[in-house]
Amino acid sequence: MYRYCREALRDATLADDVQQQVFIEAFRDLPKFTHRSSVRTWLFAIARHRVLDAAKSRRRAQSHIEEDDATSVPDPRPSAGERIDDGRLRDALVACLDKLRESVRTALLLRFQQGFTFEDMSEMCREKPGTLQAQVTRALPVLRECIEGRTGGAL
Repeated sequence: MYRYCREALRDATLADDVQQQVFIEAFRDLPKFTHRSSVRTWLFAIARHRVLDAAKSRRRAQSHIEEDDATSVPDPRPSAGERIDDGRLRDALVACLDKLRESVRTALLLRFQQGFTFEDMSEMCREKPGTLQAQVTRALPVLRECIEGRTGGAL
């Protein structure tokens, strides 16, 4: 859950807050849980909505920051301890993911980072499984081309 939030938001502190909101909301709404999906799917659906809310709030807050005050904005890059072995590849992946529409980026993260099936994803995203599968299938070559362009070679 935390990893999904961190990757979607690119901010460890905000991801921690969102994760806490998810579990508070889940605890509060547990009596309403109807078992139409797995608990995992239900939790990630809540997380997806809280991530979208946090991203909107962050965009609104950043739009009010003046350019002169840009030094007070926290660095969105992961800390040194969070970097993978090939930082250049990770940076390319992050930059290329940021170029994708939010719905496509969410579908990719849920599918490949979290390992959800398209059926589970459809419950979370309120899209048809085939639509999500098509989004992922179309995004992969675009993502690969972008990464290869940024790293200067074939993957």
